[in-house]
Amino acid sequence: MNLFGDDSRRPLDASHADYADLARLETDLLLAVGGKERFEEKLRSFFRSAIDEVIDTARTGRYFLSDLEKTEKTYLGTKFEILLRDWLQVPRGVLLDLLIGGQEVDVKSTTGGRSGWMIPPEAINQVCILLRINEEASTCAVGLVRTRPDYLTAGQNRDAKKSISAAGRAHIWWLVQDFAYTPNFWNLVDENLRRAITSHRGGTQRLAALFENRLETPVSRVLIASIAAQDDFMKRVRRNGGARDILAPKGIAILYSETDRALMEQLGLRFGYREFLSYKAKNAQEASLLKAAGHID
Repeated sequence: MNLFGDDSRRPLDASHADYADLARLETDLLLAVGGKERFEEKLRSFFRSAIDEVIDTARTGRYFLSDLEKTEKTYLGTKFEILLRDWLQVPRGVLLDLLIGGQEVDVKSTTGGRSGWMIPPEAINQVCILLRINEEASTCAVGLVRTRPDYLTAGQNRDAKKSISAAGRAHIWWLVQDFAYTPNFWNLVDENLRRAITSHRGGTQRLAALFENRLETPVSRVLIASIAAQDDFMKRVRRNGGARDILAPKGIAILYSETDRALMEQLGLRFGYREFLSYKAKNAQEASLLKAAGHID
């Protein structure tokens, strides 16, 4: 069942011993999230939200994944698992992390390299979802594998965990590889702009500065909360006193994927789940669309 038409999908050959199990899991996953397009849309924001929540800029003053403590980086894998379970709306398994379509599945993640997934004894011979991120490049990969002993390294760590060997990686069914997810906003701005954004006293002014200076840049709700630094952070974006009131007279719209999806698609914008983008019309037709929607004056 070829649900992906792009070059990033790498299913196993139909003659492979794991083909039937992994094909069924791919189908169950995509049905759970609403199909390929919704999968990719959510994937763009999935890792960004998880990483930003752990960085917790509003309370810690940190901006980057590299700022995290070692234990926090370890916890990031658990965060991915928790958010993935919520995304798929599936329960925990009895022995493994998830129960998908009646099958127990483990979730393993790594933040670097081409492998790095550590497989505990209870997950050997089980089906696993493999997650990999490269925060510097803002790319990710999602794969499926049955962790047969032949696919694993001979050596193990002190917890008896093994990793997938170089030869074993040939047995991974890739849903996506090197897929671009929403980058860390702070990697896109220099220190002067960061200071200019954060130096404003009010959350509304900080958000207005952010959106005015970074048009068409995806911004997560987590980032909005950290910059607004107020409990009612969404109010700082809206009309009636929010950043939209400051930017609308300048012809800059603040669009939100969950309420402006059709308009954003009409404008040809790429966005993730629950993400904001600021946009300035490129022609009279786009200006008319934004005015009709009440986004600009």
